Amino acid sequence: MKYSLVFLISFILINCQTSINKDFKISIITDDKIISYGDDIKINIESKSNIIIDSVKYFLNDVRVKNEFTISNVKLGKNSARAEVFSGGKKIELTKEFDIFSDTKPNILNYEIINEYSHDKEAYTQGLEFYNNILYESTGLNGKSTLRKVDLNSGDILNNINLEYEYFGEGITILNDRIFLLTWKNKIGFIYDLDFKKIGSFNYDKSQEGWGLTNDGKYIYKSDGTSKIWKLDPYNLEEIDFIEVMTDKSRIKSINELEYINGKIFANTYQQNRDVILIINSKSGKVESIINFSGIRDYLEADNNTDVMNGIAENDGKLYVTGKNWNKLFEIKILDE
Repeated sequence: MKYSLVFLISFILINCQTSINKDFKISIITDDKIISYGDDIKINIESKSNIIIDSVKYFLNDVRVKNEFTISNVKLGKNSARAEVFSGGKKIELTKEFDIFSDTKPNILNYEIINEYSHDKEAYTQGLEFYNNILYESTGLNGKSTLRKVDLNSGDILNNINLEYEYFGEGITILNDRIFLLTWKNKIGFIYDLDFKKIGSFNYDKSQEGWGLTNDGKYIYKSDGTSKIWKLDPYNLEEIDFIEVMTDKSRIKSINELEYINGKIFANTYQQNRDVILIINSKSGKVESIINFSGIRDYLEADNNTDVMNGIAENDGKLYVTGKNWNKLFEIKILDE
């Protein structure tokens, strides 16, 4: 292996008594400034005071590795290199966190509008989902947050409940005849039956806030306004794992509305890239494609209240999108650029 750049020189030095040790430093050596999946890296330990090192054990995310290895079988985003340095009968632990980026650029895709449907322009859309061919939607803002059932063809609201003023409604998903609805900053979500009767609630754990929800038929996935998408147990809503959404150059934050389609997570971002949908590998967090929806606002009624694109739903192989306070909902077809 060849290495030309010492990357991320800063370090944390912790011995077994958790005191700072200034005799050693840890660094990650790589050929590139950005560390990508598949890159060769070296975990380097240096004795700053010429203290003899007896032996070193190396770990990546607590998995034992050699000091030189190829990055594989890890998730993108934040990872941790750790070394256990043995010297003079003592063990010194050194750790360094670093980001791993995607190894490929996302494909840029375009779109074609197939159909247009009426949409309530007063709806500050947070979640959009079909279940048993019926369209469900959640809306936000304190005092205006709702859970509703909508007729796709007419845009009419068939059923509707209002959340209490203290709750800012967020995303929804439906699994096993249970509707899961998030709130934004209250650290609580609600569970309803299909008639909108509240049958339970759940609290957030490590996730920062409540933004978007989707499911793969087995697990629930939740965004929290960061780059993370959490994997939830569908029975107790425990946050059991997460991925971080990464491209070849950056960490994508403000992940919002979600929709799980054929093994991928489709996602809006809030006030980052206004009119795009990311297609994300649900296992690694890699952004595989980006659908560019520039120009879609030209089909909307001119209104100062029109906000960002938000709302993704799939039904019977058809993809539907809308936005906050948009007067239309669109069936779209994805095209190669």
